[in-house]
Amino acid sequence: MSALASLARSEIGPDGEFYQVQYLRSSSKPYTCPACLQTIAIGSAHVVAWPEERAYGLDQGVRARRHWHLNCWKRGLRPA
Repeated sequence: MSALASLARSEIGPDGEFYQVQYLRSSSKPYTCPACLQTIAIGSAHVVAWPEERAYGLDQGVRARRHWHLNCWKRGLRPA
């Protein structure tokens, strides 16, 4: 079941748009959460999200992926 949790799925993001979202159990390097601008520590569970629709296609959306704290994503915090 944990493998299923890591599959990307469609969700509505903080801005009301649809995102592909992947829930990860840990991180291999630190990231900065776009909502709170705090570091996501190495080894922390977090969310990776990218827009489903972009003006220039899916490839642009995947390049726009961001790593979020799980709580920031779930609370719907908007990027700073």
